[in-house]
Amino acid sequence: MKIKVLHVLNTSTYSGAENVAISIINQTKNNVNSYYASLDGSISEVLEENKIKFYSMQKLTVRNLKKIIQLTNPDVIHAHDYTATIISTLCFPQAKIVSHIHNNSPWIKKRGVYSIVFFVSSLFVSKILTVSNSIEEEYVFSKFIRHKIKCISNPIDVTRIINQANEIKYFNSFDYIYLGRITDQKNPDLLFDIIEKTVKIKNDVKVAIIGEGDLYQLFKKRISDSNFVENVTIFGFQSNPYPILKKSKALCLPSKWEGFGLVAIEAMALGVPVVCSGVGGLKDIVTNQCGKICNQLNDYVCELYELLSDNDYWEKKHKCALSQAKQLDNSKEYYCQLLEVYKRVLERKYCLWKIK
Repeated sequence: MKIKVLHVLNTSTYSGAENVAISIINQTKNNVNSYYASLDGSISEVLEENKIKFYSMQKLTVRNLKKIIQLTNPDVIHAHDYTATIISTLCFPQAKIVSHIHNNSPWIKKRGVYSIVFFVSSLFVSKILTVSNSIEEEYVFSKFIRHKIKCISNPIDVTRIINQANEIKYFNSFDYIYLGRITDQKNPDLLFDIIEKTVKIKNDVKVAIIGEGDLYQLFKKRISDSNFVENVTIFGFQSNPYPILKKSKALCLPSKWEGFGLVAIEAMALGVPVVCSGVGGLKDIVTNQCGKICNQLNDYVCELYELLSDNDYWEKKHKCALSQAKQLDNSKEYYCQLLEVYKRVLERKYCLWKIK
């Protein structure tokens, strides 16, 4: 008999965590009946394409989530990230909750309202999954809940990424691309500065921007008001960004913080070198052979210029990116591991401090 899992997210658009949740649902459907609950928005298009049952909310609240729990009657709640975990623990007293943390927000490093509230909530979950060891290492209260934490990485299916990239024939090409949410976490101010400076050095540079977020309109206006607006193509949300990613020579990812950095591996799966900040899990993914970890504006600009002006230099990193992605491919092991987590959560008895 299939178990029922309700995936809970506090977002309305499609990006890394949503990608992971959808992949989990698709790859475990022989064993699990899954439902997806989140804020209403463009994510609905992706869920419809994947034929996933979607329960939308205007806002993630205890009241709204309780209604969805009553409709779905899940065996397990799979709560993606901090807010979803906190709200879920207030709704689901049976404590069959898997908390899945996708990023290491700066507040986890110190004692404060958010870190304390999440800690209290974590006492009522069965398992905490993280996407990189940096999350456990940085969380100020991790020593008290270490027995619940398991680093599960992210599902990497290189074949799927290549197949999706080949679904659409995209003819235009780009010198580099940004792919992700336009939010403070992703550092759009630094991204703007990188574009501005690379255009000054190479005035015909072509840049693609894919993604939306709470700073999207502001960032879009800054680009439209700039003197390099002709160099930038802003696509907004794309349910399948891989054909455009494939036609780009490099990925620029200047994030302030990251949990795992899944888009970096997606780029490398298509042979696209990654120029990034090296925060969170990125430092374990990107090397000088397949990209570059940068500390300041000039580092990004110099590396991008080198990739764009020296074809032999790019070709070496292109080949190493493909090789690195293949080594990180873990799709079969990942889903088996996750099913085992669900099984153990359902079998265990719960008490406040430990799972027996």
